Amino acid sequence: MSAHLSIRGLEKSFGAVKATNNANLELAAGELHAIIGPNGAGKSTLIAQIAGEIRPDKGQILLGGRDITAVPAHERPRLGLARSFQVSQLYPEFSLLENLAVAIAAREGKSFGLWKPLSRDRSLLDPAFAYLQQVGLARRAEDRVSELSHGERRQLELALALAQEASVLLLDEPMAGLGAEESARMTEQLMALKGRYAILLVEHDMDAVFALADRITVLVYGETILSGSVEEIRGNQLVRAAYLGEEHA
Repeated sequence: MSAHLSIRGLEKSFGAVKATNNANLELAAGELHAIIGPNGAGKSTLIAQIAGEIRPDKGQILLGGRDITAVPAHERPRLGLARSFQVSQLYPEFSLLENLAVAIAAREGKSFGLWKPLSRDRSLLDPAFAYLQQVGLARRAEDRVSELSHGERRQLELALALAQEASVLLLDEPMAGLGAEESARMTEQLMALKGRYAILLVEHDMDAVFALADRITVLVYGETILSGSVEEIRGNQLVRAAYLGEEHA
């Protein structure tokens, strides 16, 4: 399979700390590729660079063969790259349906300065409801975001990412803070998205990683030390050494 997203020789330093050190990674269309590594390995920093929130010091980020290394973060969804689980995107006092309608309006370049007309626009509300159905939140469509549990907020954030209609989803620790039942539900939802999107997943829940991933890349001290199948990663001694003394749940 050809790479849909390519990370080539990415480097990023913060003072004397090298958070990303010659990181290389390829994500194929329709693939779910997980990034794992011990605490402080630079996983979130790598995702932030791919999303455009942090500018790398060196290296390239290619999306569909196009160099997007210097493209601003707000322009990347339009090119097909969406990041999920950003709580700042939520409007707590709006309903779930209204939050999705705002996201769709923004994607389509519509103004939502006048809220009431927007809230009656079926061209926004109908697809918004469909995204809520995809993540299992249709029954809560009219509820305020402030009334949601932590796990339900995670589900809504996933719906917001889907609403961007991107071909690549960047998911940064979607299971963080979830209980066992909520984690199982999120795993099922991500499983349902496999094949429809190229998904780059950062996650500490190794049960979820092994259940979901087509391939796994191991990041240690900002460097990608190994990529392979679940079976190859699970049995590799280097991976076990990298994780020694770390928690993954």
